[in-house]
Amino acid sequence: MSKLVAIIGATGPQGGSVLKTLYASGKHKLRALTCNPDSSIKALVAKYPGIELGQADLDDASSLCKVFDNVDTVFGMTDYYALMQKEQVANMQDKGVVDAAINAGVKMLVYSGMDSMTVLSGGKYTNCVHFDNKHNIEEYLNSKSDAIGGFVIYLGCYMETT
Repeated sequence: MSKLVAIIGATGPQGGSVLKTLYASGKHKLRALTCNPDSSIKALVAKYPGIELGQADLDDASSLCKVFDNVDTVFGMTDYYALMQKEQVANMQDKGVVDAAINAGVKMLVYSGMDSMTVLSGGKYTNCVHFDNKHNIEEYLNSKSDAIGGFVIYLGCYMETT
């Protein structure tokens, strides 16, 4: 039986790439997730027949648990830049994805993370909040290894959708 993979941000560059690759493999059932009901997620159905659609509010654990129901693996990422004025919210959203995945019984979470610039620079660069927050969530995910298989990928800072 195929495993069900939920992809957060399926309409964006990272999630879209994951969706495209897994769909092409034909080895998984896919659930494309979006936070924005006005996004182009419905266009994905025409492009990728047979995928499931899901909508969740990353600030609402119950909506995340609902879309993670019966999911084996989650690809998790958040749009930090959309929340730049609220850095704590981005951190809480990422933590909420981890917690909701655990509560829903997800077996594996693949998280789009980043190294800590504070750590890498030996404390010289302490204002790269996006990098440091992502790193903090990576550490949080690793601390939950008894409850979920956590994997972190580091993508280049510059991605394009083509």
